[in-house]
Amino acid sequence: MKLVAAWMVVLFGAGGSFTSIDLLRAFRVQLPKIHRATSVPVLLPRTMPLGGRENFRVYATGGATRKGWDLELAAAPRCGAATACFIASFVAERGGKLPRLSRRANLRLATGDPAVFHGISCGASCAPASLWFRHGGVLYEWQFKDPPKNTRKVMARFAAAAIRAGAR
Repeated sequence: MKLVAAWMVVLFGAGGSFTSIDLLRAFRVQLPKIHRATSVPVLLPRTMPLGGRENFRVYATGGATRKGWDLELAAAPRCGAATACFIASFVAERGGKLPRLSRRANLRLATGDPAVFHGISCGASCAPASLWFRHGGVLYEWQFKDPPKNTRKVMARFAAAAIRAGAR
C-alpha cells in the first residue's frame, strides 16, 4: 500500500497501565488521508484489547490505494512489521477472498458474515492471531500480537461491533 502518513507517537494509559488502545485516537492522522485515497470502508472497533502489555508508546502508520487500505500499530518507530515491535494491523481489500486455512469459513460473526480465525502460532518466532472476514464485498484482515484470553471470541465480537458501527 502507498504510505499516506508519517509515523505518529501516541501515549496511552493513565496511571501507568492500560488494557486497551483507543484505535480512533491512535489513527486520527491516518484516517482522513485514507478516506481521501480510497472508497473502501474503514471498519475498526473503537478499542483494541491487549493481553498483557503496558507502559509503552504506540506508533501508528497507514496507507491506501484505490482498492484498499492498511493501518498498523507498533511499539517502535519504523517497525516495518518486525516481530519484536509489531502490535497489530488492520487491512482491507475490495474483492479479496477468505484464506484457505480451512476448507471454508471456520467462524460466523454475530452479523452473519463469514470469517476465518487462526490463533497465535509459534515456530522460530510467533505469528500473531489473525481474523479474516468478508463484509460488503471487502476482505478485512486483523492481526493482534498480544491478544487477550479467549482470542477467537474477542476478535469475533470486535469485528461484529466494527461492522455495526459502520465506516469510520
